Amino acid sequence: MPLDQTEGEFPYEKNMGFFDHIDELRARLYRVAILVLVGTIVAFFFVEWIFEHIVLSPFKPGFWGNRFFCEAGRYLFNTDALCWEPPLLEMQSQQIQGQFVSAFKIALVVGFVVAFPYIIYQIWSFVKPALSEKEIKKTKNSLGIVSLLFFTGLSFAYFFLVPLASNFLLGYQLSPQIRNIPTIASVTGFVTFMSLATGLVFELPVLIYILAKIGLVSAEFLTKNWRYAVVIIFIIAGIATPSPDVFSQLLLGTPLLLLYVVGIQVAKRVEKQKEND
Repeated sequence: MPLDQTEGEFPYEKNMGFFDHIDELRARLYRVAILVLVGTIVAFFFVEWIFEHIVLSPFKPGFWGNRFFCEAGRYLFNTDALCWEPPLLEMQSQQIQGQFVSAFKIALVVGFVVAFPYIIYQIWSFVKPALSEKEIKKTKNSLGIVSLLFFTGLSFAYFFLVPLASNFLLGYQLSPQIRNIPTIASVTGFVTFMSLATGLVFELPVLIYILAKIGLVSAEFLTKNWRYAVVIIFIIAGIATPSPDVFSQLLLGTPLLLLYVVGIQVAKRVEKQKEND
């Protein structure tokens, strides 16, 4: 009896052996790498504009995040305490290849961010053969949510966490005799790492969904151990926010706690679906 060759992009994908799956994974990773590479090359041609208008924007007085904190302070507390003037940012390159490497890193991050929805699609396509038709329909509709959570977290870090943390770190002085002159690698790494890390940790409900689906966690387990979850969440917030001040960690930790609550509801829904099945 001939095998069905109409199933998905790769023939015989529901009947493939271990090495066939490896070949399929390699093919999908190759496609992802090509797209990221193309995005990186295109971004590299505009890297000077990206650096000036995106990477450096959170360090400028007129940045939207800075204006938001100012208006929020006036509205909530009737004070200008949150209306800060960002410290003057002076940069230096301590290595001969420093500026070129930073330009390449910026372009690579842009290439990854642009390709992220396609990366998620390729991951889903790889695991699709192991899913039932009902699960395929449900998870396919969730692909947009995964990308939405990532870009929401990335935007949250870029517009709120980066200006808040940079204002604190650049304004802090151990001694008046010491000037803060960060390297260009430090500045670009600070903005990109915090933004990407926050975008990824915003995938918490998706992670809980996967763990609940395979039976590693349950809604009861998550509810019972919420105290440990709070500690872990704020440890993650501390890692994702290089700034040592508590306020920036609370700023990231609070939405993560809300996402944890959402994750509990997601786990309950998964359990209910299992009962109905």
